[in-house]
Amino acid sequence: MDITYDVTLPSQPRVRERVRWLAAEQLERVDGPHKSTTIFNRRTREIIHLSLADRTFRQLDMPRRPEEPAPEVILKRGNESVVAGLHCVNWSWSEDVETRTVCLTEDGVLLRFLIDGKPVSEARSVSYRGQPAELFQLPRGYTPLLAPEGGPVP
Repeated sequence: MDITYDVTLPSQPRVRERVRWLAAEQLERVDGPHKSTTIFNRRTREIIHLSLADRTFRQLDMPRRPEEPAPEVILKRGNESVVAGLHCVNWSWSEDVETRTVCLTEDGVLLRFLIDGKPVSEARSVSYRGQPAELFQLPRGYTPLLAPEGGPVP
């Protein structure tokens, strides 16, 4: 799967991110601005952040992402929408003092994420095509920037 999102964070200009999935392996690759790539391994709960500019990488533990509700949260179903030409259902929950809303397709693809009604990310295009496995691996020639906390340099 290949998705292009517009991402708007507080006090920052909107950026475009490309997100690709290797669903069978539970791997996600995010190519953002400024020549950076992040690979999320949902199975091992690890992140590899690649800096394309200086060919370095940093391996970290994966925290819960803002668009993922905590396990104990009760979701409220909202209206249906169309985002990037696909139908999705809005699901909301409260976290701290914020209301968070995701619009998900029937098969679980995130098309939009809002905080207090303001867009954080919204899909612009979605393609259900397979992705090459090598996109989700640490490229050759990259050197570690920092060792993972408490562990050896990979």
